[in-house]
Amino acid sequence: MLEAKRVQTKFLVAVTLLAAIAAVRVASTHRVFSETLDEPAHVASGFEWFHGQYDVDASHPPLARILCGLPLYLADFPRPKRTDMATMGNDLYYHGGLYVKTVARTRIGNLALLLAAILATAYWARRVFSPTVGIVAAAMMSTLPPILGHAGLATTDLAALTGITVALLALDAFLENSSLKRGALFGIALGIGLLSKFSFLVFFPACAIFALLARWPFRIRWRSAVVAIACAFLVLWAGYRFDFRTAHDYAGDHGIYAMTFLTPEPLDKLTERIAANVRIPAPAFFVGIGFLKFHDNEGHHAFLLGENSHEGWWYYFPVVFFYKTPLPFLALALWGAALTIASRNRARIAILLMPLVVLGIAMTSSINIGVRHVLPMYAPLSIIAAYGVVEIWQRSRDAFGRTALAALLVWLFGGVAASHPDYLAWFNELAQPNPAHIAVDSNLDWGQDTLRLARVLREMGIEELHADIMTSARLAEHGIKHVPQNPGVKMTGWVAVSETTLALKAQWGEYQWLKNYRPVRRIGQSIRLYNIP
Repeated sequence: MLEAKRVQTKFLVAVTLLAAIAAVRVASTHRVFSETLDEPAHVASGFEWFHGQYDVDASHPPLARILCGLPLYLADFPRPKRTDMATMGNDLYYHGGLYVKTVARTRIGNLALLLAAILATAYWARRVFSPTVGIVAAAMMSTLPPILGHAGLATTDLAALTGITVALLALDAFLENSSLKRGALFGIALGIGLLSKFSFLVFFPACAIFALLARWPFRIRWRSAVVAIACAFLVLWAGYRFDFRTAHDYAGDHGIYAMTFLTPEPLDKLTERIAANVRIPAPAFFVGIGFLKFHDNEGHHAFLLGENSHEGWWYYFPVVFFYKTPLPFLALALWGAALTIASRNRARIAILLMPLVVLGIAMTSSINIGVRHVLPMYAPLSIIAAYGVVEIWQRSRDAFGRTALAALLVWLFGGVAASHPDYLAWFNELAQPNPAHIAVDSNLDWGQDTLRLARVLREMGIEELHADIMTSARLAEHGIKHVPQNPGVKMTGWVAVSETTLALKAQWGEYQWLKNYRPVRRIGQSIRLYNIP
């Protein structure tokens, strides 16, 4: 008993230390990068939540947004005027002339989600594999650029990873022993997952099927199941401030329109009547799902491998996942996958299948704007890769195996560390020398380098320029004097263009003339600075 407690203590200390190091790495990026394109909307929505409303934007659940808005609410920031989302968020960011400090404040909340994701992954790995695999899995999670990059922003994507990982861990524990306590914990985890991101509604059930098969046969006490359902409902409803009204009262005609997307067309009339007259708990939750379904139905302008599309590509997520994931991690995950299959252990094979089903579901979506939408893949993959690491170390009969493993780990940890702080724009070696040809948007250029551009312009004494960069930041507030120009016609003087702008506007022939010139300087990983004679 005493020895078991010592092992558990060592495990907890090791995993907590790894998670803390990851949090410090991420926190050190908070003041480097300007706001990314989606952050103002999330911050404005989270701030409004504390003032009794959640109607700035229902297209995302509120968990991560609440964490983003909390520091500003505690600092007694004034409530912005009700305008569009970006303007409201920027009114908060630029309040008091402390832009960099305020942006950093809003990003603190995601550190808690990062810590929770790493801890949950480690404990999940410990349950199914071993404590050693759990510690290595935590190390793997804490060094993946897509996770570190999005953990450093005030957005909802990391919340999806955390919500699904915690819920799957709680489900596994509940299937093992369906006590009232574990039922309550599973329900709380389920409610948190539902508040994290709407993709939880499809990713979690699909992964849960494998968790159920892995534990079959199992026995669930009906009282515990009722407790789980009740806790999930209460957590979800609390996240929406116990709102109880009609969809029309919540969002007007837009609410009714969104609700009709959730039911088959023959039921449209009935749905409209219900949306207009029947009060329901958390109407924003259902309206938000309708908005998301409408968005997916309409598509989203995207770029991949030199092509533009509004409907997306079925292979988008496999491609960006491959190029946005470290090659040594992929190699270790493949080796771990082979060992997992050979083990014939149902619980382990279930973990292996989960990232595949997440990827498969994502491939059906027409919203192709970043690897961030498949972040939940990385938790189970980190466990599988960690299993590969441990097995290579233990099975190696000579120095070659361990030396090769050490080389892969140095490549993984050293290569990612060398890219600090540019985790968001990170691509692996096979994407070089021009990652912008593979994918842009939140994969590479999400407006994060505006502060760097302002600093370079000051250093070089550039007073004005044509700036066509992907950002919602107020350029004038950073001393960037922007001179409007026609991107389809050659201009002279200083020109700053971001990679996403170049990629998306190429379909209309804009900036083709820039191909005859080389950038004077690259600003971060996302902006090209030219001086056209």
